[in-house]
Amino acid sequence: MEDFGASPLAERFGVDKYPAIFVDDALVARPEEFYGWGGPENGRYVPWGKLENRKKFQDDLRRMVELRLAGGQPASAAAPRGASAARALPAVKLINLDGKAFTFGGLKGKPVLVELWATWCPPCLSTLSWLKELHANATVVAIAVESEQGEVQRLVRQKQLPGEIVMATQEIIDALGGVQAVPTLFLADKDGKIVRTFYGAPPDLHEEIRRELAKLR
Repeated sequence: MEDFGASPLAERFGVDKYPAIFVDDALVARPEEFYGWGGPENGRYVPWGKLENRKKFQDDLRRMVELRLAGGQPASAAAPRGASAARALPAVKLINLDGKAFTFGGLKGKPVLVELWATWCPPCLSTLSWLKELHANATVVAIAVESEQGEVQRLVRQKQLPGEIVMATQEIIDALGGVQAVPTLFLADKDGKIVRTFYGAPPDLHEEIRRELAKLR
């Protein structure tokens, strides 16, 4: 249990109410997911009294636990949020939802922002929607993990997401170094070199990405 009155983790994510669910240092669900605070797009598990919503939460939590177990260690132990990464985006084949094949190498010319996300991850969806604002200044590649393609397509239509939307394969996941948390974001420069890696979705994530992106122009 975290004492949210004196918790660095809760402070980092801007959480000051209950319940908030973390797996290691990854935020799985904010309080508004259970009570609907913040608008109709929130409240993934509302109303909580319905059995199907409780099961949805259990399934989402199970997926995140399995994801972290598969990674072998918490993201904070592997690399802290925002840590530098002296490597390039991998030379791996990607196929978007329209069936078009491309590579990260073919996207060179402006910065690339890659998000590993999942349909069952509420913080991922918030960040994914925000990425639309960056589309003019960076190429966005959203790679869906642990998700059904039909649900991915539905969310893409609903949120009118730009950029390249890709269903993850094991080859892609391995090439990116595995998935230890969602969302995970990689920011690469115009030459495809990864300059920052972000884990989780703390409240300053968007500000941090904007700041780093401005350095790459």
